Amino acid sequence: MNEKYLLLLLFFIHILSCALWLVFGAGRKKEALVLLPMLFFLPGIGLLCAWISTRNLKMAVETPVSKLYEQTEKEALSVQAGRPELETVVPFDEVLLLSNDKTRREVMMHILRRDPFQYLEMLKTARVSSDVEITHYATATIMEIQRDLDITMQHAEDGYRINSDDIDSVNRFISALTSYIDTGLLLENRMIQLRQQLSVVLEHKLSIFPNSHSAHLLLVDTDISLGNYRRAAQVAALMRDKWPTDEASWLRSLLVCMASGDAEEKASIAARLPGMPISWSKAGREEADFLCGYA
Repeated sequence: MNEKYLLLLLFFIHILSCALWLVFGAGRKKEALVLLPMLFFLPGIGLLCAWISTRNLKMAVETPVSKLYEQTEKEALSVQAGRPELETVVPFDEVLLLSNDKTRREVMMHILRRDPFQYLEMLKTARVSSDVEITHYATATIMEIQRDLDITMQHAEDGYRINSDDIDSVNRFISALTSYIDTGLLLENRMIQLRQQLSVVLEHKLSIFPNSHSAHLLLVDTDISLGNYRRAAQVAALMRDKWPTDEASWLRSLLVCMASGDAEEKASIAARLPGMPISWSKAGREEADFLCGYA
């Protein structure tokens, strides 16, 4: 008799559990009806299986498409991390040619989220696009790039001011200045200001490290861009004395003559080239021939 009551009690608990699951835990009713036979004829285990199935279905329904896209993107990027050839699947300039506005915007934003600085030149083109949204995004991205460059340059300048004799601080400041100048985002007055600042820092570096080859090269280029041809010629002449076999010393000297219009000095340097033991590369030799033969 006790076993009969026990079985009835367990059956009652089972029915009550099924009813509670149908009311509170089933979610959508169509799925609940499909799971009902399993739930009723498999006491305990059926209820557990039904709960697991409903939970998984509910997670799938509640996960937004945007979240799934982010997860897919992360997985794709993690795969691409070890495969450089997959890093840029669609060229940015081709994205701008897509006829479908929505697709063009989505692909463009997906690409630019990786590394906007890499596509800076294309962003400049996109800034004047006929698509208002693309123009807005390109402009906003360029402004963000400029803000990051300003912050980087300010930090580098602060470090340089604190310890101007530290080579790492000097190099960081030079790198920050050249990176900003090379972007082409600066107005003319600001560009001149930064080049003048770069010239001063390079002079300071050469006062500490007079044999810095890269500093000599960059100072010549900076002086040429500022129109300081006399000092550019002096630095180029110093390079020829320090590194007479280096092709860069002679190429820079010819470039200064070309920029300043000093045909006489150019002819003098060109006449000396055949008798100098210069280590020419193929590209360097071709550039020298072009500069010497330029009328």
